[in-house]
Parts: sequence; C-alpha cells; structure tokens
Amino acid sequence: MAKTREFQALLYACSQEGCIICRLVQESTHRYLDHWKYEVFTDVEVRMKLRRTQGFCHTHTWQLANMGATLQLAQAYREIVSDAIEQLQKDTMSAAPAAGVLRRFFDNRNEDNGSKDCPACTRQKESEERYVQGLRQALLDEEFYRNFTTSHGLCLDHFRLTSELKTADATTSKWLPLLRKAQLACLQRLDEQLGELIRKHDYRFKDEERGEEMLSWKRAAGLIAGEEHRL
Repeated sequence: MAKTREFQALLYACSQEGCIICRLVQESTHRYLDHWKYEVFTDVEVRMKLRRTQGFCHTHTWQLANMGATLQLAQAYREIVSDAIEQLQKDTMSAAPAAGVLRRFFDNRNEDNGSKDCPACTRQKESEERYVQGLRQALLDEEFYRNFTTSHGLCLDHFRLTSELKTADATTSKWLPLLRKAQLACLQRLDEQLGELIRKHDYRFKDEERGEEMLSWKRAAGLIAGEEHRL
C-alpha cells in the first residue's frame, strides 16, 4: 500500500509505549495548541470563534496553561469575561435565569458539556478519525501488521472506535479480522505480564529479576481508561 504520512506515523507509534491512536491524537492536538499559542491567537477570526465557543474546554484550557500560554489565555479569555459582564448587566433587573453567553457557565460543567464546541476538541476528533481510517488501511500491509501485533495495541475505547466508526470504507471484511486478531495477541501478552507482576509481588519471589512486566499495570490502566497525557 502507499506509505502515506499517516501510515509512517502509525508505524512509528507501534514501537512506542501505549495505545498508538492515543499517542498520535495527543501529538496532533498538542501541535494544534502550540500553533494557537504562537501563531494564531491574535487572529481576529480565530478570536471571534473562541468567543462563540466561550473558550476551550476544561482539559485544553489547562493544557494550554501548562504550556505557558498565560498571556494568550488572558487576552482571549478577557473578551469572554467582558461578554459575561455585558450579559449580566442586561440581566440584572430580570428575574429570569441568565441566558445566551452565560448559559454554559451555569450548566453542569462536566467535560461533555463544553467539549463539543471546543476548537481543540474538534481538531482532536478530526485527527482521531483520520488515524482510525489510516490504521484500517495500514492493517492490510504485512510490515505494519507485524509491527502492530508486537506493539501494545489499542486502548479499549480506540479499539471500539476503530471497529465501529461508520465510514464509506468497503474493506471491512479484510481489516476487521486482522484488527481483532492483533488486539487479542496484545491483550493476551498484557495479561501474562500482569500475572507475572502480581506473582513477583509475593515475598517468595521477591529476588527474581524484574523486567517489562513491572510496568504492565500502567499499560493496563491506559488500556482501560485511555493513555495518560504525556506532552
């Protein structure tokens, strides 16, 4: 098959720790936020869109903060604060609940409520679907399939998404059995390593050499809950 940029990225991710889709999506989202921080946060259209979405979601706001984008957030979010002040001034004499710009602030602020409009979440979803599509095609390549089978595979969420995402793809009967077979091999290998980790915590085996199995708990956590953000 054609060795596209997505193919090369997926192949590289097979040699890294954890779910390959989690890793690539995190890297893509980090690049987007880095681009916003250094290149486009002053762009008028970008700022207007951010005002309409009332900022980034909780996760991406604090990711930007940890990336040192404090001045950029101050400038962008001051506009949203100003909008909130203006709306409150209009609503001061009204007994009705605040509406419009303040609706999001009075909603239950869980990640699902805000993330659907967050520009970074939108970009994250796009990159996730792109890499899922790329993975489906890459599974048909023998070199990639060998590397994927010996990788840590996919977290359960990305395995489900890769299996179920509705697209115009007509090759399901080819890549889906390969995906299931490779993921099963990855899960069985992890299960064996978890068993070894647990066994070696028994005092009777405390002097045995430790190896890769001692980090299997972390891979299991990433498999169930999604990978820890590394960037």
